[in-house]
Amino acid sequence: MVVHTEHGLVQGLDRHGYQEFLGIPYAAAPYPEHAFDPPRPLNAWDGVFEATAPGATAAHAQVTQDLFPDPVVEGVNPLNLNVYAPADTGGPYPVLVWLHGGGFFSGGNASPWYTGESFARDGVVLVVPNYRLAAEGFMLLDDSVANRALLDITMALRWVRDNIEAFGGDPANVTVAGQSAGATATLALSGCPGARGLFRRLAAMSAGMPLLSSLTRTHELSEDFAALLGTPRTRAALLGAPVRKRLELEATWLPHEVRTPPADADARARRLRQDSLRWQPTLDGTVISASPYDALAEGTLDALMIGTTAEEWNFMLGPGKPAASAEACRQGFANLGLTGQDLAEYLRVLETDNPGHALAQALTDRNFRTPAREVADGAAKAGIPTYAYQFAWPAPGLGAAHCADLPFVFDHLDAPGAANLLGPGAPAQLATALHGALVRFVCDGSPGWSTYDTETRPVMVFDERTREIPDAFTLPPDQLRRTR
Repeated sequence: MVVHTEHGLVQGLDRHGYQEFLGIPYAAAPYPEHAFDPPRPLNAWDGVFEATAPGATAAHAQVTQDLFPDPVVEGVNPLNLNVYAPADTGGPYPVLVWLHGGGFFSGGNASPWYTGESFARDGVVLVVPNYRLAAEGFMLLDDSVANRALLDITMALRWVRDNIEAFGGDPANVTVAGQSAGATATLALSGCPGARGLFRRLAAMSAGMPLLSSLTRTHELSEDFAALLGTPRTRAALLGAPVRKRLELEATWLPHEVRTPPADADARARRLRQDSLRWQPTLDGTVISASPYDALAEGTLDALMIGTTAEEWNFMLGPGKPAASAEACRQGFANLGLTGQDLAEYLRVLETDNPGHALAQALTDRNFRTPAREVADGAAKAGIPTYAYQFAWPAPGLGAAHCADLPFVFDHLDAPGAANLLGPGAPAQLATALHGALVRFVCDGSPGWSTYDTETRPVMVFDERTREIPDAFTLPPDQLRRTR
């Protein structure tokens, strides 16, 4: 299959029932000289670009994590995207642009969890772009712009606007969705002047706090990083530092739960803080001119879908993990501004004697569920049709943890590594339900349940059976699962 784009011909692969195009560049190569520059326009190429193998991923430290496969593909141009389109070229089909997760320090579109055959099967064109990570994406320099990763994503959206029709997609019907860091970036787009008009809807899945970093905080982090690296905060200085040294330093800055051996439960419990994620979108006033709360208050979005898993932090401190001591967990609660009495109340409500489980739920509530509820409240008040959900299905020994929903969202429970996270016998009907809800949202602007309001706060709960529950963001996970 050969497609004409504004930059040249692209050769893809004809799969069974869909077409696949991998690693299509949407901006000029940033490596090696332009890693800290804004994304640059792409020149046209001669001949045919072979989009038949994964493109390069953004440079990032190798991390040990078992949430999703994260292959690192080396190359000079990570600013590429994958397209999955229906084999039937009838169209035009609605477009979903998926922003990958990974805490802004890992991840990429080469992960086998982000392939789009199920979306193409259901009449949606899926686009999965890469964007720069960590310091390359977010560090504040004296001679470069902020939020380069958001500029990357915006340029990818412009590529979609200008080229997706050639793949059967409708450039006037674009939804941006993402999970974890991808969800945070998705919400940040609402406050990006340069991205206005490039999408109609947003779907944010497991966006964690803080949704944006302050300019002061990112400046301090950038100064610290440059000092540890031993360089000034300039493009030339950063490029002059060995890439390996920079990535090693970034690895030491990873959230502590990624770096700590799983058996060190006390250290994980004590050192987890709300600000553990280092690099992230920054309210710089130019690339991002408004917080998601303020941007959504303008009411210009066609629709918003937002939710979390019910037990996001179970992947690190849940009931299936080594138990942390009560003292370490009290310190963890103190890091969140909570007290020993709050710990006791969580233990009572969760009906557990595992303080690590209580801390995991407090982190989930404080950093994921409450912010999702607040964003939904604000969007609904602004008149945006808003749809809230909770993913509550408990994977064996893990619960409804961070990333456990991804194989269901993409409706491929047989994806590599999915069984390791979900265990055997993950319910296929739940994949049909959650994937189908996102498809309906992308196609029609409604996933199939009641719009959110600030009085009854209806939330769709996805378990082995789906059902609406009022104000489900405030209910303990087991109560969500018991409510019928």
